[in-house]
Amino acid sequence: VSAWLAEDFLFQEHESEVLFVSRKVPKKLMLHADCLVDIGNTYCPENYRFDHKPPAFQDRNSTCATRLIWKYLLDIGVAVAHLEPLVEITYQGDTHRNSEALKQSRVDGPHAELTKLKTQHRDTTEVYQRMVLWLRSYTKNL
Repeated sequence: VSAWLAEDFLFQEHESEVLFVSRKVPKKLMLHADCLVDIGNTYCPENYRFDHKPPAFQDRNSTCATRLIWKYLLDIGVAVAHLEPLVEITYQGDTHRNSEALKQSRVDGPHAELTKLKTQHRDTTEVYQRMVLWLRSYTKNL
């Protein structure tokens, strides 16, 4: 969800390419990527770095990359407030909380869709691209 937020809302005026890399981000990528989400252990929104893991935050469960980028988008005036329910269940899923909304998401929401796509496709990029289409449709109703 964090990559999708960056792609559709942070870079809505520009062409963007989403790449999936290992947690050990190559130095070159750290220096030259336009935006990093959920990797790099750095939170620096003005440089489009959105990771919630130490040393960026002492408690990695206090937030998540999706919540960080969503709050940044709100701060810069992007109309994403309506995505709060999606952001919240994404955060809960990332931090192993177990609300009724998250349980429902695992039945017929984003978590269920992601699980289904992962069983149908092996390629991470293809899963992401299909999930993006689903998220765009899903969030029209929020």
